[in-house]
Amino acid sequence: MILTVTPNPAVDWTVTTDDFAFDAVNVASSSTREASGKGINVSVALQRNGVRTLALFPAGGGTGVFMAEQLAAMGVAALAVPSGAEVRTNITLRVPGHSGTKINEQGAPLGEELAQRLLDAVRSALVGALERHDGVVTLALCGSLPPGTPEWFHPALVGLGRELGAAVVVDASGEVLRRALPAGPGLVKPNVHELAAETGRPLATVGDVVSAARELLGRGAGAVLASLGADGMVYVDAECALHGKASAVSVLNTVGAGDASLAGFLAARAGGAAPAECLASAILYASSAVGHATTLFDVDPALRERITVTAEPEAGLELSEPAQP
Repeated sequence: MILTVTPNPAVDWTVTTDDFAFDAVNVASSSTREASGKGINVSVALQRNGVRTLALFPAGGGTGVFMAEQLAAMGVAALAVPSGAEVRTNITLRVPGHSGTKINEQGAPLGEELAQRLLDAVRSALVGALERHDGVVTLALCGSLPPGTPEWFHPALVGLGRELGAAVVVDASGEVLRRALPAGPGLVKPNVHELAAETGRPLATVGDVVSAARELLGRGAGAVLASLGADGMVYVDAECALHGKASAVSVLNTVGAGDASLAGFLAARAGGAAPAECLASAILYASSAVGHATTLFDVDPALRERITVTAEPEAGLELSEPAQP
């Protein structure tokens, strides 16, 4: 069972227009609203593809009801910890010729009392899963933190997962990642820009990414799964370094592709796959996701033949999207 924790959930509002102009009235050709947030997106992707999951998040008000109803309609098991505050709305504007422009709200404050209740809810969910012997139990801590979140929150969650014997994953950046690393998460998942910012070094080649990932291993991470955009993904742990990439993938919408890749990695790992196959699964999920207009997608098995995973990454291979700290 994979438990995702999303401290800062969102209602994703995607608006599509045939064209767009500033200082003018623009008419939407379509509009959708979905329950979202990084961990929730991971749980939705897992559920749609047959992997048992539970999405845990704070929510309140009418938007909280909307989130619960949306997830229930999709068959996603969810636990909303009452927050007394509306869930934020994130807007994605899709215009032909552009991959998507986002406007994200910050989210309602997450103070000491609510943070503790979230921690207690995670403990209860993990203990229940472990007592039921739900296979490999994974705790995935995903996304940004809302204002007012205590500094102890992520280190305490990582420590709790390790204490109970769960595999702990952190998909976050900046100060959140920095706080979590010393607690020893089993896997962290930055993108190339987040990895550059965290290590304070420019990343221009695959070799640079592998070197930066190894720095995070030295700071407490058990493994690093780094998204490189069009250049694929890199996985590094104490025993191996892998580079995977897909070719000839049709891209319609990149929003949520990172969440899809984490879902793919965790789905394969839950089935006992080795790191190379987990990386291939991550790229398969992401490649399937970018071909859809929204974050909802089903894995396209035909894409698997377009994915290659290299056990000895070409260190000098230049990134098409280099990153600066």
